[in-house]
Amino acid sequence: MTDEFSIAACSRGLAARRFSARELIEASLERIAQRRALNCFITVLADSARVEAEASDHRRARGASLGPLDGVPIAVKDNIDVAGSPATAGMATRRGRVPPQDAFCVAKLRAQGAIIIGKTNLHEAALGATNDNPHYGRCFNPQGSGRTPGGSSGGSAAAVAAGLVPGALGTDTLGSIRIPASYCGAVGLKPTYGRVSNSGICYVSWRLDHVGPIARSVEDAALMLDAIASFDVPGAERRRRLGVLENYERTAVAPAVREAFERALRALANLGYRVESAAIPGYDPSQARRSGLLMVEADAALVHETDLAERPELLSDEVRAMLDYGRRAAAPKLARAERVVALAAMGARRLLEELDAIVSPTTPQTAFVFGEPVPDSQGDFTALANFAGCPAISVPMGADAAGMPIGLQLVAAPWCEPGLLEIARAFERATRT
Repeated sequence: MTDEFSIAACSRGLAARRFSARELIEASLERIAQRRALNCFITVLADSARVEAEASDHRRARGASLGPLDGVPIAVKDNIDVAGSPATAGMATRRGRVPPQDAFCVAKLRAQGAIIIGKTNLHEAALGATNDNPHYGRCFNPQGSGRTPGGSSGGSAAAVAAGLVPGALGTDTLGSIRIPASYCGAVGLKPTYGRVSNSGICYVSWRLDHVGPIARSVEDAALMLDAIASFDVPGAERRRRLGVLENYERTAVAPAVREAFERALRALANLGYRVESAAIPGYDPSQARRSGLLMVEADAALVHETDLAERPELLSDEVRAMLDYGRRAAAPKLARAERVVALAAMGARRLLEELDAIVSPTTPQTAFVFGEPVPDSQGDFTALANFAGCPAISVPMGADAAGMPIGLQLVAAPWCEPGLLEIARAFERATRT
């Protein structure tokens, strides 16, 4: 069995008949059982995974493999529908909800033979970035004792980083794939808005939500994106220019993160990229993130309107307060928030007409211990890509003195995933030890 436990390594091993899909599934299930204390999963689908593995092995034996993901175990965030399995969205109100059909992205994975091995823990209702879930328990970061994995896709990132599964699906509204990928030391990719269908997910915001992969490498993330994409669009011309936003200087950054980012910029320059300062006029990252959060709270209040009205006692105080706030938000306040977000999106897209990518730390800090104050700035650098519908990726760029991972974020123009992945791969090859 491969020690690397990446999608690419598993795929190569299966193709070479070094192990079977059934053996691969058993290895994943054993790892999940051994690291149960991390609480990465709400539901483990052991029986169905074994059945699907047998089917994969039969296909391969007769020369009918469905592609590079055939027989590879994949985890799915529990706000994404998997037919016949509970889809809780991390909420007590949805414990009994069992969807009759797969979400579009899950159906696409199955069409390529991927095996859904379980549903991962998340922040309640995907409305937060700690994964301190009051109904299903805290999910812990595998890289540090007692620390958050980030959120809301914390279970997916922790499961990948701990080597329990080679890849996982997450969702991202203001950074919920990239923040946990950064905190856990994984690769997290938020595609262009519309590249992957949101059909079959429990929304937080229909305008800002994206489905995307969390994986162990850029190559693995690309394989997953190819499998789940609704359609492909050719990438734009390469310019070999990267922009560092002056606007982000308004947000305080931990010294270790700043030092890692400076090293990353030098590495990118050594790869032949011209790194230059850039700015979006009038853009205040913290103000825009707060405006985006208000829009999310208003959207989520509509999504969970029935639960809020009929079963509010089953919502945590935190989530109930957020939904109440969104429900009561005055129209002028929402209109102002929409304007702030729209202007930020317009500025980002205009800037990216001249750049291959905007580059920044993924988060201003590394993962913190549960019980410590939650930094407001977690999403200051990630929210812009959601506003603009741009593809964005987080790749590891080192660690702090405590060994906690630090992420580098790259944001490209809409539909430019090929160029984004090219930069990310080059950086990964140059810096991975």
